[in-house]
Amino acid sequence: MNVFRKGNKELIKDLNRSIVIDLVRLQGNVSRTDIAKVTGLGLSTITNIIEELIKENLVTEVGTGDSHGGRKPVLLKFNGDYGVIVGMKIEKQEVKMCLSNLEGNILHKHQFSYTTKEAMQLTTVIIEQLEGFIKRNESGSKVVGIGIATPGLVDQENNEVVYSPILKMDHGDLKPIGRHFDVPLMIDNDANVFALAEKWIGAGREYRNFIGVTVGAGVGAGIVIDHTLFRGDFGGAGELGHITINQGDRLCYCGQRGCLELYASDPYLVHEAERMVAIGVPTLIDSFHPITPESVVMAAQKGDQYAQELLEKQGENLALGIKNMIHLFNPEAVILGGEGLRENDFLLKGMQKELAVHFFIRHPRKLQFKTSQLGEDVWLIGACALVVSHLFKVPIYK
Repeated sequence: MNVFRKGNKELIKDLNRSIVIDLVRLQGNVSRTDIAKVTGLGLSTITNIIEELIKENLVTEVGTGDSHGGRKPVLLKFNGDYGVIVGMKIEKQEVKMCLSNLEGNILHKHQFSYTTKEAMQLTTVIIEQLEGFIKRNESGSKVVGIGIATPGLVDQENNEVVYSPILKMDHGDLKPIGRHFDVPLMIDNDANVFALAEKWIGAGREYRNFIGVTVGAGVGAGIVIDHTLFRGDFGGAGELGHITINQGDRLCYCGQRGCLELYASDPYLVHEAERMVAIGVPTLIDSFHPITPESVVMAAQKGDQYAQELLEKQGENLALGIKNMIHLFNPEAVILGGEGLRENDFLLKGMQKELAVHFFIRHPRKLQFKTSQLGEDVWLIGACALVVSHLFKVPIYK
């Protein structure tokens, strides 16, 4: 349980420092006077904080701005190269990792596969791989934190994957990774990490309220309300894949029947494609062995009507779940991403068809629908954003 710090001079100083760092970090090229105007803090307070940050090399002076009478203001910029962050995405049988500066610029990337046997000792395998990766890419900046994106239900306080059917992981303890490298370790569900990446340097920057939706091996959502990621009571908010859309139908691994994930994820595509081939539907999918989500998309792109219709149906199903979230949260935008997109227009066509009608459709402020432009790096960027948000959060708790 978090305990609030007492409202003394030290807390006020830390709060003011955090506010100033965030402003310089997010806006850049601002003067001391600009900071005072935006924050309402006294110029002497701002000057003292900035001098400390310059000494610590967190902030640098980068020239002068235009003068409106008097001396030209000295401009300040956050030093994104103060430290490097490890960003990581754990997937089924594969781990991707990167080194990034504090502004989300990826410097180096690495990925490795792991076997079913290694999965039992995945934390040890990650530590070994990460040690070699960092040594190969030494820089003048020290590693200041590690962020990890993972599918499944996550316990952030204890750095534990409570349950992930995709990884086949139950109570996976990731704490040893942070302890080994002696840096802060932050973990979160991959859909939340996706939304953080979009909010940090992606399409989400222009929205106060939006929902990031990911589709692939599973279906998930990261919910941003008033510029802040909404996690719910224990981090479980946004389990879009387990909204029930067909009660009494197929059994999901979560124990419910008719979950959205059964009708909108990669396994749905494979299941339905195999069923079509089994009953003799004349589809190009039959020429692919084994059948994969990628092969369904390839058949569709070659003009196979059955594959196209299947992808459109997947899109319609996904949109049914998204509409439920639209009606619950009334977001400004929905940002779609994940490996399930695969640069095919058929899934998007099905989604747009279903999303053409919803309760808010007549309101003059139209819902914006966008696809992520961050590519496969979105997960790594979001994992790094986890660390940055931790390093520079307002320190109100003990």
